[in-house]
Amino acid sequence: MSITILSTEILQKIYEYTDVQDALHLAQTSRKNYRTFLGRRMPILEQTMHNSYGPLPELVKLVISNEQDKSRRPMGTEIRRNNMLDRIIQVPEHPKLTIELIKKMVEYGRVAEKWAEVYPRLRWRYGSSNRRLLRATEKQRLRGGIYRQWIYTSLFHDRTYTQFAPDPPLPSSPDDPRLRLLRTYSNESLAQLSEFHFHIMQLIELDLYPSNQVVLEHYSHNLPWKALEKLAWGERGNEYWHLIRVVTKFNPIDLLHLVENTTTKTQRADFLHLQGTYFTETSETLNEALRVLYYERLNEFYTDPSRGTSQQPFYASVSGARSTPQEDIEFWGGHENGIVNVSASELKDVLGRRVGQDKLSGTDLSLGCRGLGSLLAISGRRISVEDG
Repeated sequence: MSITILSTEILQKIYEYTDVQDALHLAQTSRKNYRTFLGRRMPILEQTMHNSYGPLPELVKLVISNEQDKSRRPMGTEIRRNNMLDRIIQVPEHPKLTIELIKKMVEYGRVAEKWAEVYPRLRWRYGSSNRRLLRATEKQRLRGGIYRQWIYTSLFHDRTYTQFAPDPPLPSSPDDPRLRLLRTYSNESLAQLSEFHFHIMQLIELDLYPSNQVVLEHYSHNLPWKALEKLAWGERGNEYWHLIRVVTKFNPIDLLHLVENTTTKTQRADFLHLQGTYFTETSETLNEALRVLYYERLNEFYTDPSRGTSQQPFYASVSGARSTPQEDIEFWGGHENGIVNVSASELKDVLGRRVGQDKLSGTDLSLGCRGLGSLLAISGRRISVEDG
């Protein structure tokens, strides 16, 4: 059946299942399709924006967080950021879109879509036999995590705010705007933000700004010192970890530039120096802010279940053991609220690798997989390494 003989109602329903670009292309194929599109232009655009770049409330908040403050009234940095934060918090679950707003949203959404292509390489860095493209629901969770990380970076990692408050927020400062923002998110939203942040930290440590140890392990320790200096960023110590925390302040578009357009240490050093001296003097604060929220929610879980959820919170960038090799995120837990759906076979594969590593190291780490045991207990499933 030709699309030209379909009724207007069916054509409008077809539009609602497309993404933004396909909807616009379809509208250009005939006068009838164009009139059908114009008849419900804003509802169609809203639905296709959701299909392409949702969740829309987080995307609208991201646009607001990057708007310039046009107020000429003299006021302090904290008051300005709290005013911006009030606008962000008030964004409804179903925000009203305009053409101008949609244009801005598309710019950020395209960056998130590029991350959806990169993310499988990060998510399945270990256990690559399970690597696959993200499903539609997983892409939406990933985009939500990206938007939340970007909002925090825009508000609290810029020059003005890092000079005003260079130190991470403390539990004793409940009115800190950084904590105010994170408290508006559910456990699931924070878990997805933290999981994305975890993989960003891993990307920086292992790929973009690797230490001497990482490079030597990659080349089986057979590397001349001069060659090592051209690839690595020094020994793991206070100076190196400060560098990692500095680079973690980059927003998703800057990190994507490093991934796609830089290949050498010199290029990455030049990009870092372009940010200015202020940028290298202060560290990121998102992970410590997440740590504060983690202990708040954990306390609620144990002392006041009515305020929390039935599941113990797990934030990958906080709860993972940073002193151990950063391997499968599934081993440390958080599958229930994670970005990617974890299959039983993948969990079995993870456990098998961990058991093999335990035997080689002569240690027993199998009891550390709180998340694995939790998921299996919830699902009533028992999996052993020998299971098929």
